[in-house]
Amino acid sequence: MITKVYAHILDEDRKINAQKFERAFYAKSDLRNVEPPQEQTQAQTLDLAALIEQLQKSPELASTLAALISGQKAV
Repeated sequence: MITKVYAHILDEDRKINAQKFERAFYAKSDLRNVEPPQEQTQAQTLDLAALIEQLQKSPELASTLAALISGQKAV
């Protein structure tokens, strides 16, 4: 009985949501001005000299890095 009384409410909500989705999905948006994100070369550049200097200063860091590379747990 309850489902017969209130079923139309859920159906109406579904219809409204479907209409909203279709309007948003099929909206004619101009994608010609969209550009791919620019690559950040500074953030991706690895400074090997600084890395070697840090590893020489801290042997614990070197052992942890070696453990991570080999796939073992750091001690």
